[in-house]
Amino acid sequence: MARPPEMISCEEDLALIYEFLDGELDETEHHRVGAHFEACQRCYPHLHLEQTFREAVQRAARGETAPPELKARLRELIAQEATHG
Repeated sequence: MARPPEMISCEEDLALIYEFLDGELDETEHHRVGAHFEACQRCYPHLHLEQTFREAVQRAARGETAPPELKARLRELIAQEATHG
């Protein structure tokens, strides 16, 4: 039975988020990064936000507007960064 790949750190995972979303990682690395996002409650929200943001940008490029929930969530995250960052 094959041993599962070792879990990567949150820092490594987040550093590879764009390559992961763009499909630029080799199969092994893609699996490792994806497994971390699936298992890590700290990192998954970052992946979800990036995916949602990309979808909003794609909609905007097609002339669609972002849903109100996304606008509210982005404002909330920006405010959090401003007070904690």
